[in-house]
Amino acid sequence: MKAKTTSFLYQVWFIVLCGLGGLLLSLLGLPIGWMIGSLIFACILALLQPRKLGVNLKKGLNRYWFQFGQFLLGIELGRNVNSSVMNIFQENWITVIIVILTSIFFSFGTGLLLYRYSRADKLTGLLATSPGGVATMPAIAEEVGANIGVVTAVQAMRVFLVVTIIPVVLFFIVNNNGTKEFVNTPIVENYIGVAGNPFIWTIPIMFAALIGTFIGKRIKIPAPWLIGSLLGVIIFESLFSNIVDKTLTFFWPHSLVVIGQILIGTSIGSRFQKSMFIGLKRVLAVSTIGTLLLIVAMFFCAYIVSVITGISLVTSVLAFAPAGVVEMSTAAVSLHADSTFVVAVQTLRIIMVLLLMPPFIKFMHKRQVAKKEKVGTSIVG
Repeated sequence: MKAKTTSFLYQVWFIVLCGLGGLLLSLLGLPIGWMIGSLIFACILALLQPRKLGVNLKKGLNRYWFQFGQFLLGIELGRNVNSSVMNIFQENWITVIIVILTSIFFSFGTGLLLYRYSRADKLTGLLATSPGGVATMPAIAEEVGANIGVVTAVQAMRVFLVVTIIPVVLFFIVNNNGTKEFVNTPIVENYIGVAGNPFIWTIPIMFAALIGTFIGKRIKIPAPWLIGSLLGVIIFESLFSNIVDKTLTFFWPHSLVVIGQILIGTSIGSRFQKSMFIGLKRVLAVSTIGTLLLIVAMFFCAYIVSVITGISLVTSVLAFAPAGVVEMSTAAVSLHADSTFVVAVQTLRIIMVLLLMPPFIKFMHKRQVAKKEKVGTSIVG
């Protein structure tokens, strides 16, 4: 019991230290500063393990911190849902699917680039660069016998690059255009609720989000703590509005969103380990170049989508960025983009990757095994 308590306190202290990094970047006015700063500080502390600062975290934060961060963010996204965003998605679904397929095609290209110019095998290269996420691709890699270490390291590096580059680039682009989209204006909370007291609805909303999370885990939707809680809030608010014929409002301060950003950023950064980089210099160098090319390609595609559909450039870039639903939806909240559209597109891409990648990878795996058996038979003969 004492060991578990000590471990918990170490993790809380680690989060506090990384939160200071988030505070620093937020004071500099950088978009999604809380998440980027926490991620960078967590990565540095995880790699250096400075004992003088009381850091003793070998395997990264416990998974429940990451899940709780997603849960807080999911509720925030759910309360910001509006029908106009979903209408935009419905009107432009063909364009969205084409761009998603294009991103998967480009990721295949970077995978082949990794296979060609590093020591990674073809299966490992494709899984490492696939935009499916850090939590999903290593599991598939283990199933087909690919290099889990390479897949995890490259996936983590891709998320790190996307999260630290894209929001900052958007910030400078918008500022140079003379707009005020990213000005950190104070958030005015809407405290008008049923019976004039929105506090009483916070607990029911959280309970609805938990039910959505539980159902999401049971039916195995991607990122259930984020998507499930989001759907739970949407359904609860919709049912309430239809029954009472009033819009439900509840107390949900912006500080909870900041906490969610810190937990997500710290959890991602804490999983960086020195062992990921041992013997991976060429792999990481090639994958970094491939990721940068993929970011540029998807930025260009997002710009075309923005011109064709009228969706804002910020929303389009975040929706099609080759990271993950958690990271980009967090950025969407901070950058005041259409977070529902971003979540919808990112979720759809994960689903398409999970539908397309496993059969393709298993086909490649069987083909690779058959080729090795054929070579072995010919040598024996």
